Amino acid sequence: MMVALIRKNYKTIVNHLLFWLAFILYNLIDAGWTDRDSWEFGIPPSLATDLVVIITVVYINLYLLMPALYSKRKYAWYICCFILLLFAGGLGKRFFAFSIWLPLEHLNNPAEWEPGNFWILARIIKNIAKIFPVIAATMILKLVNNAYLQEKRLRAIERESFDAEIGLLKAQINPHFFFNTLNSLYFLTMEASPKSPKLVMHLAELMRYMLYDTGASQVLLTDELAHLKNYIGIEQMRFGDHLDLSFQYSGDIEGQLIAPLLLLPFIENAFKHGVEKNEGWVTIDLKVNEKRLYLKVENSFKETAGQRHHGGMGLKNVKRRLALIYPSHHQLNIEHDNNIYQVDLKIDL
Repeated sequence: MMVALIRKNYKTIVNHLLFWLAFILYNLIDAGWTDRDSWEFGIPPSLATDLVVIITVVYINLYLLMPALYSKRKYAWYICCFILLLFAGGLGKRFFAFSIWLPLEHLNNPAEWEPGNFWILARIIKNIAKIFPVIAATMILKLVNNAYLQEKRLRAIERESFDAEIGLLKAQINPHFFFNTLNSLYFLTMEASPKSPKLVMHLAELMRYMLYDTGASQVLLTDELAHLKNYIGIEQMRFGDHLDLSFQYSGDIEGQLIAPLLLLPFIENAFKHGVEKNEGWVTIDLKVNEKRLYLKVENSFKETAGQRHHGGMGLKNVKRRLALIYPSHHQLNIEHDNNIYQVDLKIDL
């Protein structure tokens, strides 16, 4: 149990040890300077009790007062307790000096030792002045560390939320896509078309890609293009000569990375709504130039009464994914006019 606790908090323990080592070295150097500006190595005896007092005061402040009062915004109570803690620390140093170190200094001449007055305010205030910088430094370090940990937790929560939302959107895209693909297969099997086995092969490739290749945050653009070709091949077999299709891609495609399943919804949408009564046309143009992807998809579109736009869950999801994955690094423009539906997408890869 203790070993596991140390492993979990080893960074904090190391930071504390380094701080106290630096504090001890500072006191050794400060105690070693003489009036002749020379330095002689020596350990002041009072350092042992001073450390006990200062460590006690520091950790009472860090792990009792700050969590109980400062963190809960009870600032008035905290200031009062902080002042009392400083005064207690000053009294502690004075007590050890008066009870141990002053008598030891006169051990060889006990007749000359007179206890004097314990309550010398100037000495107590001097002790407080030595304690205060240490408490202030440790408090600042604690606040900075807390702010860092809080920022780290917030980033982790944001990342978990981001991954969860992306996963949900991808899970919504896949069933939507397969629903439309199975519709295409249904039409061919109803007609007992010899193209059915080839369509099943395309569908199997699509399923393999979605199951095994899209788990990563990014995939090769060439793999994504192969995925699009499989889908386009399915739609070509479905509509045959009734579909006027143009699909072109060019540019620096090799080695480029892109978030998976981002381009498919635009192309799927063009086939879904661009081919009315087994007739229509679809134009797809993709190119990459200087780490920037350009996708232009156009299709025939006949707007009926009450239908102001088309594109359901697939387009809504891909817009959300673009906003999450490529914020400020993409431009999407969708227009439909004169029986033409047009999508212009630009992504900084």
